[in-house]
Amino acid sequence: MNRKRGLLLLAVLIGSGSLGLIIYGQKLIGPVGLSLMLVGLAGLLSLLYAYNKSFTSEE
Repeated sequence: MNRKRGLLLLAVLIGSGSLGLIIYGQKLIGPVGLSLMLVGLAGLLSLLYAYNKSFTSEE
């Protein structure tokens, strides 16, 4: 049970951090803002990949 709780906490922290990077990157103009938004997008996509990985069937 502790492992599930820890993974959930980690996912929430990564998700909120990624979302924060995207929002903060929107306020900055230039390559720095774009790079922050791309890092945030990569974090959200990695969470989506980890979530969907448990539902895919390996044949």
